[in-house]
Amino acid sequence: MTNNRLVAIGYVVLALLAGLFLEHVLLVVFGSFGPTQPLTRPLAGEWTWSTVIGLALAAGTALYLWSWPKTKQASLEIGEELRKVSWPGWAETRAATVAVIVASLISAALLGMFDVLWQFLTDKIQNPTL
Repeated sequence: MTNNRLVAIGYVVLALLAGLFLEHVLLVVFGSFGPTQPLTRPLAGEWTWSTVIGLALAAGTALYLWSWPKTKQASLEIGEELRKVSWPGWAETRAATVAVIVASLISAALLGMFDVLWQFLTDKIQNPTL
């Protein structure tokens, strides 16, 4: 697959994600004002005007960025550099994930013990008779 195609797919995916996010933002914004509340009603199925407007804004932005030479060239260069990255294999990824989970559990246990100790000391300082 060529860099052009990968970058174009990336733009489409990011536009869809941004459009779905914008849909929720616009639902909140349009729902807050009386004159714009009809834009929150369903058009067909679960599609509302907020969905259409959000996806249209995201698609328009993606097309604008794709057609602007500076961002297109930067995107293609990023795609080219990402092809040069040596990504870790499944075994290395699994080992790193297990290490992070174990370190997180140990950290949580230590912080929990410090919290209990600190609470005990604070209670003793505030009320020595306990």
